[in-house]
Amino acid sequence: MLHAMNTALTSPSPRATRAHALKNCLAVVHAVNRLLESEVSERARERISRSEEAVRRMLCLIQEDLGDRRVNGPAWSYVSAEAVLRAVVVRVEDRAQTGRVELIVQAGTGGLAGEPAELVEALANVVLNAIEATPEGGTVFVVTNELEDGSQVWAVRDTGFGMPAHVVERLGTPFVSSRPGGSGVGFAVSRDVVERHGGRICVRSDQGSGTIVSFHFPPVAAEACSEDAG
Repeated sequence: MLHAMNTALTSPSPRATRAHALKNCLAVVHAVNRLLESEVSERARERISRSEEAVRRMLCLIQEDLGDRRVNGPAWSYVSAEAVLRAVVVRVEDRAQTGRVELIVQAGTGGLAGEPAELVEALANVVLNAIEATPEGGTVFVVTNELEDGSQVWAVRDTGFGMPAHVVERLGTPFVSSRPGGSGVGFAVSRDVVERHGGRICVRSDQGSGTIVSFHFPPVAAEACSEDAG
C-alpha cells in the first residue's frame, strides 16, 4: 500500500506528461534544423532560423505553462508600429509563400505604449488567419496608420471568401471559426491583447469580398514617447 501511495504522489500530472512529450517533439525539430543547415542554401538557412525561433517560443510557453505562472505583465514601453509589423512579417512570410498568397505590407509612423511580444502575437494571429482564408493567388494586405490625433489603426485585409454575419458576430467564441479545423482561439487572444492595450478590434466581412480586421488604439501617452521604440 505504501509503495502504491508513493507512486501516486510522485507520478507526473497529465499536463506535465503532455508537456514533456511536446518538448521531445520540439527536440526532434531542433535536431533536424541543425542537420539541414549544412545542406541547404543561405536563403533556406534564413528560414531554418525562423523555424528555430518558433521552437524557442514554444519551449518558453511550455515552461511557463508548467510553472503555472500568473504573469502580471512587464512594464510597458513605447513600441513603434513599424517594429511590430517587421516582426510579424518574419513570423508569417513563409506561411504566405507556402499557400501561394501574396503578402503586401505598409508601415505607417508612430506607435503606442504596450508590450511588444503581445502586440506582435495579436497582429500575427490575425494575419495568419487571413492567409489561411485566402485561396492561392490571392493577396493579404497589412497596413498600419497613424491618425492626426496620434491614434493608431492597424488593418489586415484578405481577398478570401468572407464570412457570414452569424460567424462574424461570434468571433472570439471558442471553436467558432470561419475555416474547417479552426478553434477561434487566435482571434480571442488578439482581441484580449488589443483591449488590454486600451483599444478595440473591428471586423467587416462580406461573403465573396474578403474580410477586413482592424485594431484601433488610442494616442500614446506623452511619457511613453520618451521610451526607445522596440
